Amino acid sequence: MTQRFRLPNGQILEALRDVALTVREHEVVALVGPSGCGKSTLLRLFAGLAHPAEGTVLYRGQPLDGVLGAAAMVFQSFALLPWLTVAQNVAMGLDARGVHRGAQRDAVARAINLVGLEGFEAAYPKELSGGMKQRVGFARALAVAPEILLMDEPFGALDPLTAENLRSQVVDLWRDPATGVNTLVVVTHSVEEAVFLAGRIVVFGSNPGRVREELVNPLPYPRQERSPEFEAMVDRLHAILTATLLPEPVPAAPQRLVPFPRVHVSEVTGLLDHLVMLPGGKGPVFELAEDLGVDYDRMSAVVRGAEQLGWVNTPGDIVQLTQTGRELLAMDDAARKDATRARLAKQPLFARLIAMLKEEGAVEDEEVLADLTIYFPFIPAESLFHTIIEWGRYAELLDHNVDAGRLALLGSPEGTAETRVE
Repeated sequence: MTQRFRLPNGQILEALRDVALTVREHEVVALVGPSGCGKSTLLRLFAGLAHPAEGTVLYRGQPLDGVLGAAAMVFQSFALLPWLTVAQNVAMGLDARGVHRGAQRDAVARAINLVGLEGFEAAYPKELSGGMKQRVGFARALAVAPEILLMDEPFGALDPLTAENLRSQVVDLWRDPATGVNTLVVVTHSVEEAVFLAGRIVVFGSNPGRVREELVNPLPYPRQERSPEFEAMVDRLHAILTATLLPEPVPAAPQRLVPFPRVHVSEVTGLLDHLVMLPGGKGPVFELAEDLGVDYDRMSAVVRGAEQLGWVNTPGDIVQLTQTGRELLAMDDAARKDATRARLAKQPLFARLIAMLKEEGAVEDEEVLADLTIYFPFIPAESLFHTIIEWGRYAELLDHNVDAGRLALLGSPEGTAETRVE
């Protein structure tokens, strides 16, 4: 199965390519992988909310035509209508299916009871905590008595304690025959969450999204998060994700460009500042992500950016501050910019852009965007372009005239030292 989208700039983005995945009855499947690898897109294809560009979604052996009535979706955002009560929000899916009022009342009462919201039927969303709002989301999904519950980062907006409690309740709901739910598919950025919930964990790669590996989780329910067996499974998944997100570098083919990760200057310098405080200037990437409060895939992108500039290296899942990185931290702001400028000039993508600007003096934004689209067809060109501009400005390397839509080297006849805000 393959899925493509046309971006606003006309570029075709291939979100998924040749994905073949079977979800069986009475199992929990977790989809993990870097942001933008198509996990949420796949969930919507399962639900029938979108149709693949190539291939077919089958339900019980038959091609899916329209929305899958046997499934319900729970989103990361609470997606509640603030002018409706809890009971009215829970009844929304039943309204859409044309269920008559009497049956609605019974179904709503049953769903509210299942998620422990009795007594809050007449409350409005503004009167509820985050955890209670998400319970309403689960109740709304359960009210339609689905066989399959599709969850797109359902605990991502909750505080850790609330998320931990609600995860346990979701497992209880799945194991309770009274709910009628026999299959769960969850998209998550949390390694521990995937190991806690799923019997099978599917790891996705990106650009385009594809299945990289499947990991069977044999731990019995209910699972103890602090047990040695649980920690061992977490470590196994960490190792797989490290190989997916931070692969060992291989020699680049001649003339082959390497995209610079779409990360901010402050994120990379923040990583370096954190590493220098750690023993030996190093730490596991997943612990760094937890320490700095970011998703593991975002942290891996920041690490790749720092690694391309020679400030860290990554033996396995360890991020190690290099001597060059330590030297950078000891510099004042002006010297840091000079050092960053020298490093960017050696990065393949920036080196190509600098060569273009030296030869032509200045180039149109559209020419750069077209170049990025050709070389990196699976990366949104405008996002990568803005990253280039941010780093080029920080290092006092590039001058971007937003009004004219032109890019030049700072200090060249075509560029100026004037600061422009996009």
